[in-house]
Amino acid sequence: MTSGTVKFRSLGELRSLSSTMTNDLISSTRKIPKLLGHQVSLIEIFTHESKKLEKLGYCDYELALVSFDISVALYKFCEKAVTIETKGFLDDIKVTLASKKSKYEHLIEAFSGTSKSEDSNDTNGSVDPLLARFNNLKSPSPSESEDGPQGSHTEFINIDAFKYKEFINPAELHELLFSEGYSSKNVLLIDFRTRKEFNYNHINYSEIVNIEPDWVNSLLGSSKEAHDIVDQTLEARLEMLLPSEQYKRFLKRFTYDLVVVYNLRYGPGIEEEDRFTSLKNSLINGDSNGIAVQCPIQKLIDIITYKNKYISSKLKRHPCILAGGVKAWYDMFGEKYILKTNATQILARPEASLSRGGSESSISRRNDNKTPEESISPERSSSPYLKNFGEYLSTAKSTNTPISNSFSPSTLMAATTSSINSNTSSSFQNSTNSRSSSSGGSFIDGENLNSSPPQQQKPKLASSSPRRESNSSVSNLSQTFTNSLSSSKSSSTNESSLTSKNNNTIKFLEQYTTGLTNLGNSCYMNCILQCLAATPQLTKFFFPNISSSSLPSSSSLQSYRQHINVNNKLGSKGILTTNFVNLLMNMFTNVGKYFTPTSFKKVVGSLSPGQQFATFDQQDCIEFLNFILDGLHEDLNQMLISDPEEKKTILELTPEQEKTREFLPVRLASTIEWERYLKLNFSIIVDFFQGQYLSQLKCLECGLTSTTYNAFSILSLPIPEKLGSLKDVSLHDCLEGFVTTELLDDDNKWHCPSCKRFTKSTKKITITRLPQVLIIHFKRFKINSKGYFNKLDTFINYPVNDVLDLTSYWPDVGTSVNSNLKSNEKISKEKEKQILSTLPTRNQQPPFRYKLYGVANHFGNLSTGHYTSYVYKQSDSKKTRDWCYFDDAKVTYNCKESQVLNRNAYCLFYQRI
Repeated sequence: MTSGTVKFRSLGELRSLSSTMTNDLISSTRKIPKLLGHQVSLIEIFTHESKKLEKLGYCDYELALVSFDISVALYKFCEKAVTIETKGFLDDIKVTLASKKSKYEHLIEAFSGTSKSEDSNDTNGSVDPLLARFNNLKSPSPSESEDGPQGSHTEFINIDAFKYKEFINPAELHELLFSEGYSSKNVLLIDFRTRKEFNYNHINYSEIVNIEPDWVNSLLGSSKEAHDIVDQTLEARLEMLLPSEQYKRFLKRFTYDLVVVYNLRYGPGIEEEDRFTSLKNSLINGDSNGIAVQCPIQKLIDIITYKNKYISSKLKRHPCILAGGVKAWYDMFGEKYILKTNATQILARPEASLSRGGSESSISRRNDNKTPEESISPERSSSPYLKNFGEYLSTAKSTNTPISNSFSPSTLMAATTSSINSNTSSSFQNSTNSRSSSSGGSFIDGENLNSSPPQQQKPKLASSSPRRESNSSVSNLSQTFTNSLSSSKSSSTNESSLTSKNNNTIKFLEQYTTGLTNLGNSCYMNCILQCLAATPQLTKFFFPNISSSSLPSSSSLQSYRQHINVNNKLGSKGILTTNFVNLLMNMFTNVGKYFTPTSFKKVVGSLSPGQQFATFDQQDCIEFLNFILDGLHEDLNQMLISDPEEKKTILELTPEQEKTREFLPVRLASTIEWERYLKLNFSIIVDFFQGQYLSQLKCLECGLTSTTYNAFSILSLPIPEKLGSLKDVSLHDCLEGFVTTELLDDDNKWHCPSCKRFTKSTKKITITRLPQVLIIHFKRFKINSKGYFNKLDTFINYPVNDVLDLTSYWPDVGTSVNSNLKSNEKISKEKEKQILSTLPTRNQQPPFRYKLYGVANHFGNLSTGHYTSYVYKQSDSKKTRDWCYFDDAKVTYNCKESQVLNRNAYCLFYQRI
C-alpha cells in the first residue's frame, strides 16, 4: 500500500517544539489557575498515550513526549509564582509528574527504537522485545508494500502512520477511501451519531456502520462496574440494534486496516496546521477539539480497542478520529461524497418494521446507490409475524366512505365524516390525490361524500417509517392496515397452524416444561412468566424456527430484532425485550429441569419504575404483568410520532368530534377510536393482547353523556358479593358486574359540563373489542373501612376445559351508546354496515370463543402470600402433560380439572379459538 516509511521528529526537534509551545501558552495567559488546568490536560494526554504503549506496543510518541515536557515546564513556571490557594494543587501535580517519570523514560526508549527501525525499514531492529513482537504482527501485506498500481510512481500515504496519531484529516481519509492505489475494503467508518443524523447525511462510502452514542452510554451505565464491559457486550447490544449488513461489518472490524470514527464536528478544523497547533489552540481557547482523550467518541474507542474478550478481535491499528467530523468532510468535498437517505427509504425498526414491505414500483424508484441495509436480506425476512403482517397490509382497502349528504342532520354527518377522516387509520387511500373537484359531488374535509367506492385495487405492500412529519403522513401509513387477518377463516387457519400436531416447531413450543427458581419472593414473577411463555403468539413471534432437536441460532433470532423501535423514549431500547427472549431461550434449553432467572430479574428491577421489582419484597403479579406487557409493547411499538403537536392532534378530540361520539353507533365509534389509537400504538402486544371498552358517564339531571374508549391488556373484573355462603360466583357473574351500570352519588358525583356542577350520575362500561389473547384478573383485594386491604377468597367458577363464549358481550351493528337519540339522529343499520365495510375489522368478527391455557394463583394475603400457576401443555407418546402445576422450580404433570378450577385463581389466560 505504501513505499514510504513513517517519519518521526528527532528528540531535539520535539524538545524545541515543546519549548515554543510552552512560551506560547504562558504568553496567552499568566494566570496560574489556567496554567494548572493546562497541566492537567497535558498529563491526561500523556497518560492516555502511555496506556496505548502499554496495551498496544505503540502510541503517538511525539504527542506524549511533547505533552509531558510542556507540563514539566509549566510546573516550573507556576512554582515560581505559587500562592497559598494554588500550592496544594501544584504539589499534587508534582507528585503526579514524579510518578510518571519512569513511564516517560520508557516512552523515550520505545520511541528511539521505533524511530531507528522506521529509518532503517527494519522491523526487527534493536528495539524493545515486546515492541518487536508487535512490529512482526503488523508486517505489511503485499498490497501495502507496493507503490500503488503497477507502473505508477505515485507516492501514497503510509497507512501505518495513522497508528501513531489520534486524528486523520479529511484529505488523508479521502485518499485512503477513494484513491486508486487503495482497496475500498481496507477502511471501516463508524458514524457515531443518532440514526436520524446518519440518515440526514453521512459519508458516501460502503463500509460504514452507524452506532448511536446512547447505545454505548446506556451500556456503560447499565453496569455497576464499567470495566465489566467488553467488546462482546457491545456486539450483543448492536446485534439487536443494527441492520444486519452493518452488524456484519462491525463483527469483522479486526480485518480492516484502519477504523475511522467520526461525529458531526469533533476534532481540529481543516485550517489547523498540525496536531500540535491544534493542541495549543485547544488549551488556549479552553475547548477539547484538539484533545482526543477528552472527545465524546473515546468511550467507544476504548471498548473496541482495549476491552477485547478474545485476542482475535483486536484491531490492526488504534482507531483514528476524523478531524472536524462529517462537517469538515462536507466543507472540503461537498455533496458528491455525502449520502442522504430519503425518509421514504428509511425502514422502520427504524431499519425495518412490521410493515416494511414495498410495492415493486416503490422499490424500483429507490436510489441505486442506497446502502445495503436498505435492502431486505433473507435472514431479515424470516419472521412469520412479519410475513403474515405483510399479507395483513397487502390487501389494504382503498374505498371511499359512501356517506350521502342527504343524511339529516347535516351537521352530524359533517362531524361524522370529519371524525373518520381525521381519526381512522384507513382514511380512504388515494381519495383526494386520485380525484379532482370536477368529479362531482360535495366535499367535506377533502372527501367526496357522493362518489361511489372505487374498485378494489391490486394488493400492494407499503413501507413505513417510525417518524411522522405530518398528520397526513400518519394517515397515509395507517391506510395500509387492513382486516385480512380479521376474517374468521384466516383466524381459524392461523389457530389451526398453531396447534398442528405435525409441526415439530409448534409441538416443542406447546410441550416444553421448565421450572423457575424463586429468587426471594420472586414467585409473583415466575407464575406470570410461565403463562406468557406458553402464549403461542409470543413464542412463535420470537422463535419462528425451533424444535426439541434444533434450538434457534443467533441469526435465526434476527427476525424479532427488526421490530425493536430504539427511537421510542417510552421503551427500553430493546433491553427488556432482548432479555425476555434470552429468558425464553434458557427455558427451552432446560426442558424438564429448572432455570434460575437471575439476569432477567436484575434487568426487570433496574427498568421498573422506582426499581419496584429490584427488591426481594413480595409484589403483585398483576402489576408485574402490566409492566412486562407495557415494556414489550413500547420496545416493539412501530408507530412512533415525535412531533408533540401532531401527537396532541391525535390524542385530543375536538368538541365536535367528542359530540359526534355520543351519536355514533357503538361499533362505528369503536372502530374509529381504535384506528386513532393505532396511530400511536402498534405492536404485537396491541395486535394480540389488547381489546377495548367504552366508559360512559351520564348526568341524571340534564341527560348529558360523555363517552370515552379505552384500550386494555388485562380485563380486571369485580367479584360480586352474593347472599349465602354456599352460592358460587361464576365468571359470568363477574363479567356482568363489570358491565352493570353504576350509580355515582355522594362523594362520587360527576362534574357535569352542562350543569357546571357535581351531579348525581351513572357510569356504564361496555366491552367494544375483544382480543386474541384474553387476560382476566379478579379483583380479590379490597380496601375495608379502616383503609386495610382484605382479600376475597370467593370461589369463582370459570370454564377450564370447556369453551368460554363472550360473543354476547360484543356490540353488534345497530347498538347505540345513547338511548335518548331521536330517530332522525340515528344512523340506520344499513348505513352503519356500509360505512363499516370500508374500515378494517381487525379480528372483530364473531363468534368470540376462548379456551383456557393458563391460571395464576395467589395464596395468603397481599404481603405474605405465594404465587403458583397452572399451564396447559401438549402431551406426546412418551409423556402425558396436559395441565401442569408450576410452583417455582417444581413442576407437577397431568393435574385434574378440579385442581385447575380452584378458589385461589387470581389471573386467567384465555386463547381465542
